[in-house]
Amino acid sequence: MVVADEHVVLEHARAAAASCRQAAAAFEDFTNRLDVAVGPAEMAEYDALIAREAIARTQRVEAFRGLGFAVVSEGK
Repeated sequence: MVVADEHVVLEHARAAAASCRQAAAAFEDFTNRLDVAVGPAEMAEYDALIAREAIARTQRVEAFRGLGFAVVSEGK
């Protein structure tokens, strides 16, 4: 791999990690707004946040694979 290409891969991994952080922050904001009475709107937002986190995590794992990292365990 050319050095310039390696830097692009590294920047991609950094961006993917930042995306995970942003997804987690959005989830934290959701929990801070959450009330004990959960309705359909909260359920829909929860589903969307879970999906966002899953996408961000998948993108992060793939980006770090490009740097040579392997996922040893995915919590299964």
